Amino acid sequence: MNTRRVAIIGAGAAGLVAARELIRVGHEPVIFEQSARIGGVWVFDPAIDDDPSGRQADKPVYSSIYASLRTNLPRDLMAFLDYPFDSQGGGQDDWPRFPHHRCVLTYLENFCRDFQLQNYLRCNHRIVSVRPESNSWQVTWDLADHSLTTETFDAVMVCNGHYSQPRVPHLPGIEHFKGRIIHSHNYRDAKAYQDQRVVLWGAAASGADISREIATTAAKVDWCGQALAGRQASVLPNPVHTHGEPIGFDPQGDLVLSDAERLTDIDVLMFCTGYEYQFPFLSNDIVSVEDNWVSPLYQDLVVPAYPTLAFIGLPYLIVPFPLFEIQARWFARWLAGQFNLPEQRQMEADQRAHVQSLRDAGIKTRHFHKLAEKQTDYFNRLSAQCGEPPLAEWFSNLTLLAQQARLASPNTFRDVPLSDEKTPG
Repeated sequence: MNTRRVAIIGAGAAGLVAARELIRVGHEPVIFEQSARIGGVWVFDPAIDDDPSGRQADKPVYSSIYASLRTNLPRDLMAFLDYPFDSQGGGQDDWPRFPHHRCVLTYLENFCRDFQLQNYLRCNHRIVSVRPESNSWQVTWDLADHSLTTETFDAVMVCNGHYSQPRVPHLPGIEHFKGRIIHSHNYRDAKAYQDQRVVLWGAAASGADISREIATTAAKVDWCGQALAGRQASVLPNPVHTHGEPIGFDPQGDLVLSDAERLTDIDVLMFCTGYEYQFPFLSNDIVSVEDNWVSPLYQDLVVPAYPTLAFIGLPYLIVPFPLFEIQARWFARWLAGQFNLPEQRQMEADQRAHVQSLRDAGIKTRHFHKLAEKQTDYFNRLSAQCGEPPLAEWFSNLTLLAQQARLASPNTFRDVPLSDEKTPG
């Protein structure tokens, strides 16, 4: 096997496990991290953007987690498959089943230490350009003094995450709104919303968690989203009133909803509308991002025309760390010659067929990377290609059990024991 020199962009969970998988098969990784430390999205920063709405920040903050955040998955699932989230791996036995974000960062720091990944790490290196040249890649970065340096690599793994650039959909008439606008990216705690009327838009996990937390201090909380139409408000003592999708503001500054209801006297509008994929260091000739869909990619992983360029961690609504791990293992083993990829034309044909199946199913373009209930099949498909066994039955069972608990008790599921006697240990 020929040793490959591989640039990894990002030192979050995806970048760290990518480095370990490369080392295991004899490659040489170099991990580039634009900040001063590892951890990616799990590094908490109390500061927020100079534009809280997330639309035109001149001095963006990359952290998107709030002070009280805990995982919405049990730590058994959060862990890499061979590095537990307890004293046998990078965690502690007395940590909560649904750990606080500080625990997750500690786990990643321990992972970096235990696998000696700091030897391959370059912090405060911001990638500005990744260009193909013959059978290699020219990777250019800058430092704090703005000096530019370029090196040649055999392959590149993009692990820069997708939870730092707020997605702010257009809302007609928003210029008439007289209150404050903020994206959940810039939410840190509920104290700033004392005695105010707060409207949140977005029915995913951040909207669910933040709406409940803000309700402990706000005068009234309204939570809006297409999936919330017809749902009952939460119970006392801190009710959250649910509504359908916003369609715009009227000239008086009232928010008009899809059922013609109007919300008046709003102090704060919070967008909980997710994040944008962005790769400013790559040419659009290599990959494009259309309505949050990154293409063209075979297996949501490699560019058919440039298979030595991999993207780790694009899928969402997943169990993240194990999925990053199998993606990284798949790519590392392919680089090592342990299995073959189809020819470029076949990968392109497979990718077109996959996209057509999504369109035929009525899935919106911005949800093309959404896996959810399809994640086990995706994991097992990659495992089979790279010679790994499928996911253990306990893992799929616990994933389903955690989802059921979250739906049944959205306010308390993190603190209610799970009846998962089939899990290991």
